[in-house]
Amino acid sequence: KLPACDPCRASKLACDHGQPVCIRCRDANRSGQCKYRESPFKRERGWRPSTLQMAMKGTQRVTKVIDSPQRGSARPSERDINVEGMVTKPHKYPNPGWLGTSSHTTLFDHLPGAEDESTSDIAPGSDQERNVGSEHVVSNANVAHGAKVVEQIRRLLSPSSCSTILDAWMSKDASLALAGVFVEPCAKAVKHLLSDHDANPANAVEIASKLFANSCRPLSAAPDETIDNYSAQFCQQNARWETVGLFCTAVSRAVTDLTYSETFCDSDQERRDLQRLTMHFSDVCLNTAASLDCLNDLQLLLQYENFILHSMVDGDQSYHSWKRLGNMTSSLFALGYHQQLERNPGAPTFLTDLRRAAFARAYSADKNVSIFLGRPPRIHRKYCHFYLPGHDIEITQDVTYDYVFETGWTALCAVLKEEILDLFDAAASEDRDQKAEQANLAQWTALPSKFRLEGPLKLCSPQPVMRDFLVSARLNHLHILFLLCLAVARSKPQFDADLAAVSAEILGIVAEAIMLKGQLSNSGTSLVWKVAYYGLSAAGVMYLWLLSQSPETRNYRINRAKVTQNLSVLVLEIETGTLVQTDDSNYGLLMGASQTIGNMLDRLLHDGIAPQTVGGPYQNASLLGLQSQIGWNPWDGATWQDFETDFWLNLAEHPFILG
Repeated sequence: KLPACDPCRASKLACDHGQPVCIRCRDANRSGQCKYRESPFKRERGWRPSTLQMAMKGTQRVTKVIDSPQRGSARPSERDINVEGMVTKPHKYPNPGWLGTSSHTTLFDHLPGAEDESTSDIAPGSDQERNVGSEHVVSNANVAHGAKVVEQIRRLLSPSSCSTILDAWMSKDASLALAGVFVEPCAKAVKHLLSDHDANPANAVEIASKLFANSCRPLSAAPDETIDNYSAQFCQQNARWETVGLFCTAVSRAVTDLTYSETFCDSDQERRDLQRLTMHFSDVCLNTAASLDCLNDLQLLLQYENFILHSMVDGDQSYHSWKRLGNMTSSLFALGYHQQLERNPGAPTFLTDLRRAAFARAYSADKNVSIFLGRPPRIHRKYCHFYLPGHDIEITQDVTYDYVFETGWTALCAVLKEEILDLFDAAASEDRDQKAEQANLAQWTALPSKFRLEGPLKLCSPQPVMRDFLVSARLNHLHILFLLCLAVARSKPQFDADLAAVSAEILGIVAEAIMLKGQLSNSGTSLVWKVAYYGLSAAGVMYLWLLSQSPETRNYRINRAKVTQNLSVLVLEIETGTLVQTDDSNYGLLMGASQTIGNMLDRLLHDGIAPQTVGGPYQNASLLGLQSQIGWNPWDGATWQDFETDFWLNLAEHPFILG
């Protein structure tokens, strides 16, 4: 079987296959067009290149980080290229990441002759081991997708305006808690990358190709590396997808904390649109970088900050933020940061502290979110060995405040919370309860006095970030006592007075923080998170305390009028929209609790509660005692797994509210 020449094949006429010119072409005076295909019987894929892909042909060589072209892959259709997030893995085999002692590699390492000359000198857990990969080839489809993302960012965002927003945000001593040190260089890199080019498809392709090429390169750090030299690997001329992602994340966080006038928006709705738009681009950049299967420290930082952003925009109960916390946990394990060494001579000090901070923040977030949602934690301390960033486990009195210190304190509190959570499933042990309480007291005492909130908040440090940290530190300490008292109260038939006292103090601090919210700046957790996580659980206990008034509870050291006032502040701030608005993702959660508390306060102030004898029912038949009321138990569903979210649904059915 012989091939036909191109003119005969196009005309669907018989060809005599003559060489160099067939008879039909010779008779038609088109000898110059008579050519034969090199691979005549190989069917070509039905695919018509777009204008954007035609422009890519001149930059195709940039897409190859390592010169080993991927063969045998079919060209995607135009419809596939338009699918958002469609980025294929640049190499054939997966990057296994860190492998523990129970993996197959441990067994194979003991076999004779198992050492390979190319990997025998690589230290376990080192940067070199994590960066080992196969061929890195970015396809044209990936670059086309990336070019569309670049076009959208340049069209919908103004890099110069976004940089101004970041400057206004950081002037208030606010920044990203984990990746804050890289916000400014990333902003400069993105501004240079997206502002100095003409907005045409060809240049968008060049930018995308450059981002892909840089994203596939490993990040290395010598022991004597400086943080400026390290950041130069993903900033300046070496911008990566992670760089753009951190920039968009920081802008979205800034827009979240600032008012709409400070973000150059005409309305609050426009500010929210900008907030979600920049979060969307953060997601796209993170997904693009993760699809390359080149996990590194910068990508880990982006994962954490993206999780925090989603918790603030989508809500603390959102599956999207819960899923992203799980993704970061998986990355921590894949990088091996759950097994840390006290000394790591192969990495510079700043990078070691950054990795420790990443694990510490993920660990504390895992504990707090698990408690809030009533779900099992993902990170268990017994499988981990970690150190706090910047200093030893002991906190010195001369330490200065920064995000690193806040990270360490939050992680120490999370360790105690994990130990206390084990008490819920363990048999009652007075000795264990006392040890947990003593450990919490010792930890609070070790905290420098300048960081301890032991008086009115308005008399404390005038710095907004420091004042916010004082609130967070005190609430974290009290929350440990709250969980401990809650675990003890589960085994007691009567209401626990210590639990009520701790809850009253938590509620008072939350109410004061709400009233002074204009003087607070996010030090790691938002005010809405403090209200939802600490305030609602404390308000629920005080709700029960007010309903179960008896001579025993009235004689305890709790100011009933102060509790009522703090509950009223909480209800007022939520219902008037000064704390959350209807468009906020946490609005439904807070409003549901607010309505329940408001109904109780209305009944309480108008009708009052009849006095109750110790251990006996209420004198008023419509207000039966909590313990004797048939079909309603104040602790139904009140384990730590369900207390935070289902509590208010259960409490709303109390006969005092329904009556």
